Amino acid sequence: MPTLELTYFDSPGRAEPIRVALFMSGLAFNDHRLKFPEFAEARARGDFPLGAVPLLDVDGVKIVQTAAILRYVARIGDQTLYPTDPWAALLVDSALDSFNDTLSQALMPSLFERDATKKLAMRAEFVAGPMTRVMTYCEGLVGRSGGPFVSGATLSIADIVIALQVLQIRNGILDGITGAMLEPYPRLNVLADAYSADARVVAYKAR
Repeated sequence: MPTLELTYFDSPGRAEPIRVALFMSGLAFNDHRLKFPEFAEARARGDFPLGAVPLLDVDGVKIVQTAAILRYVARIGDQTLYPTDPWAALLVDSALDSFNDTLSQALMPSLFERDATKKLAMRAEFVAGPMTRVMTYCEGLVGRSGGPFVSGATLSIADIVIALQVLQIRNGILDGITGAMLEPYPRLNVLADAYSADARVVAYKAR
């Protein structure tokens, strides 16, 4: 197995799905957590190929892009996390990229807005636009698969990403976005519950 080091901030964020997937796959890795001043210094040195994290160092080779890292982890570790069936893989990829490319990127500007009034206005636009579109789309994917997960009965890397986002909203971590806003998406709520009940996830949380 390769030597793996995951670099991100000392927070869940975009690296948490990768941490969960690594743990679920039984892969040993160094969880390198940066403070913001350390990140700024490292970026100034050119330590990050695209100037951003998360970053996975694989035997000395620096790799970025959350979805690509997740797919790699699933392929070398617990291969049930990424389907071999082309149709199931398409469903997983579509849901994964919808959350990573559309939802996460659309939410990002509000995370750095310091003015409370502007932040809430940005969050309202986020909920009415990108969040509604992506959640509705993925709700439909889960419905067509028969659930509880995106491609059916087996938990995948896409389900990790979706569940963590749903749980974050439920927990009220994001100002202006409440658990009540998830009521139109019962299948995604069931998905998050099924994720939380998975024995590997329970073990991860109990570390």
